[in-house]
Amino acid sequence: MAFTDELRNRLKELVGKGKPFPNKKRMADALEVDPSQLNRFLSGERGLTVDSLGRILDRLGARLAFPDDPDDATREVCFVVPERSQVGREAPPPDSEDYIAVPLAASPVAAGPGLIPEDKIDGWVLVWRHHEAVRFRSNMVAVQIGKNELSMIPTLHPGDIVLVDRNERDPVPAGKIMLVTEPGGDDAGAMVKRVSTHKTSEDIELIFYSDNSRDFPPMVYRLARDYDDDITRAIVGKVVWAWSDMTRK
Repeated sequence: MAFTDELRNRLKELVGKGKPFPNKKRMADALEVDPSQLNRFLSGERGLTVDSLGRILDRLGARLAFPDDPDDATREVCFVVPERSQVGREAPPPDSEDYIAVPLAASPVAAGPGLIPEDKIDGWVLVWRHHEAVRFRSNMVAVQIGKNELSMIPTLHPGDIVLVDRNERDPVPAGKIMLVTEPGGDDAGAMVKRVSTHKTSEDIELIFYSDNSRDFPPMVYRLARDYDDDITRAIVGKVVWAWSDMTRK
């Protein structure tokens, strides 16, 4: 299917009762495009301007994918005989299209490029794809906070699981919780930290800091000096969701 037709069909699927956008006007407002232009595009009467197309794709969280790009880490789900919670056993079974399976891996493994090797996957986490924090994301990995990783307390505790979008590596604005790596290539350590940046006269400082700052002081590196000016070597992705043990809160 041509790109234009695929985009048109995908947008149509998002409009209607129970969908992300109840009508085309609400969709146009959310995507920041002219309602009449969007309506003509959905009707097949005309195309989109470059600016409108860019805004739509940005708002949808879309990304360009070329043939030589690595595959996304997540997988579609196929429910066989799903076990259901006792309170929902009489309800219809879940629809597999509403979920994606995200690989659970140790932070150094999750920080690696491309697909995670099957023998390095510790398990799979089912994610409801329609949640606002997850919608339109696909290249995600789940990471469990290690038993001795105390730097993000009280926000995150050992045993909590975070969901990381490996397509979102921009540290701006400051304060995002992200999966980051120390300098050192394949031997570098990976950890969940908050990130801020500071531009110097010759470089950009990357500050990895903790919520438990009393016991874990900030770590400061430089993008060009320590990471060969490659942000992908420093930041794996943004934490967009977390499963936290609320019995300890």
